[in-house]
Amino acid sequence: MTSSAAPAKPAPRRLEDAAYDVVVIGGGIAGAGAARDLVLRGLSVAIVEKADFASGTTSRSSKLIHGGLRYLELYDFGLVRESLRERETLRNLAPHVVRALPFVVPIYRESSRGLIKVRIGLKLYDWLTPGRNRERYRVLRPVDALALEPAIRAEGLRGAGYYFDDLLVFPERFCLENVLSACRHGAHAFNYAEVEELIRDAGGVPVGVRVRDLLTDRVATLGAQVIVNATGPWVDRMRERVAVWERGRHIVRTTKGIHCLLPRFNERAIYHATSDDRMIFVIPWREFSLVGTTDTDFDGDLDRVHATGDEVAYLLDEVRKAVSDPRVASDAVAYTYAGVRPLSFDEGTRPSDVSRAHKVIAEENGRFLSITGTKLTCYRSLAAELGDRVMKTLGRRSESRTDQLTLDGLDEDVTTLDAHTVIDVSAEMAASGLSRETIETLVGTYGRSYRRVVELAGKLPDGAERLCPQNPDVVAQLHVAAQDELAVSLQDVMLRRTGIGTSRCQGLDCAEAIGGRLAELLGWTSRRLDAELDAYQAHVARSQRFRG
Repeated sequence: MTSSAAPAKPAPRRLEDAAYDVVVIGGGIAGAGAARDLVLRGLSVAIVEKADFASGTTSRSSKLIHGGLRYLELYDFGLVRESLRERETLRNLAPHVVRALPFVVPIYRESSRGLIKVRIGLKLYDWLTPGRNRERYRVLRPVDALALEPAIRAEGLRGAGYYFDDLLVFPERFCLENVLSACRHGAHAFNYAEVEELIRDAGGVPVGVRVRDLLTDRVATLGAQVIVNATGPWVDRMRERVAVWERGRHIVRTTKGIHCLLPRFNERAIYHATSDDRMIFVIPWREFSLVGTTDTDFDGDLDRVHATGDEVAYLLDEVRKAVSDPRVASDAVAYTYAGVRPLSFDEGTRPSDVSRAHKVIAEENGRFLSITGTKLTCYRSLAAELGDRVMKTLGRRSESRTDQLTLDGLDEDVTTLDAHTVIDVSAEMAASGLSRETIETLVGTYGRSYRRVVELAGKLPDGAERLCPQNPDVVAQLHVAAQDELAVSLQDVMLRRTGIGTSRCQGLDCAEAIGGRLAELLGWTSRRLDAELDAYQAHVARSQRFRG
């Protein structure tokens, strides 16, 4: 497969006074998707994020693009249909990170859901799937379920449901691809830039925001006709900061979810009903079995969320009811992560029963729009809905185009491509001398634009050297991150431009060396380098706090 010319680079990160049609606050998947949708409609757009893109809830997900089988029990058929439609769309837009994943739903004698109920649910799920062009669901006998996924517990097994959803291999890169695509079409993106104030005209109408660059301490005024509050669990805090209360004090209900990373023991995802009638996943991801998630109300520090020992114990106890592998144990956990969901405010309902459907809540005559209830799978349809609202407010007309252009750095028309064509890397291996493992990592990270990294690896004296002895990523990726992908911190590179920091070693044996290389590329002082290393160590420590 051949690729088109190298895409344009995003503009340098330089926060200055400027006027835009829309300012998007928040650089998670909701904000990134909104910025891309709006700029593709011809609007001038700025997106600002107080940390790094995808550093909040987006990076703490279960890494799934799925219809939500559980939502059928809540009779949320509209959300399931929308999710299944979006699942198919995203698989075509970014096949390098969105991949089909088989699921096994084991049913035991003590299970609250019987095989008949599972069969009906899967049949309905299949019926709601547009096209239905992949392997369909089945209900398996115990012997067939165990042959398919030996990790599940045999004792008391009555059978299992079997179906497909999708794995989002690298949510952080997926979010970043939306940001970079928006930039290539004219948007301006600023990470480490915090909104401090809403600017109003003499009549009280919002006309922009005042933003502080957290790296330089410079304050800039960004004019805007519409402001989008896509700050996820921080939505109400942002509304409080800018004194927007038209729809009440609370429009978001924040719930906490944790995940544990165990040594990989399953090849198919396991979907299990807990003793308190919730559903948890055991997902094969990289070298891990990813276990998640909890769902509890949370009102703590949104910037310092971590898994507790009790939460880890709860998850592992529940997993052991469906998995017989001895590695389902606290001392086998490599690390944990935790995040907070921005659900739409719904008082008096169990957290796990609150709808995941998104809402766009308009205040200030449609000039201030807040997003709640974001579901990762539906971020693009959410952005399209929001884009329609913005265009109507501005009195302009243009349709959403985000389902037409690929999310692999090339922005090509998806209708002209076979999304599932296998990329042949043999030529690059022979010409570059890079290992198959490295080339495959580059394809899985950058999609069809991986060749620009291969070319850079051949041009730089040390471009093909590994960054980490435990991972296949190479030095050329560091240059791409710093020069083309808005990375400005060590955590940006370790956690969101590469997967080094989320591997088993968590980058502990290479963080100092990578930090030194970044210091040279970005002109850090020794004091800045020490601060970056300390911050990274603090991140790793937080992932281990469950140990007590």
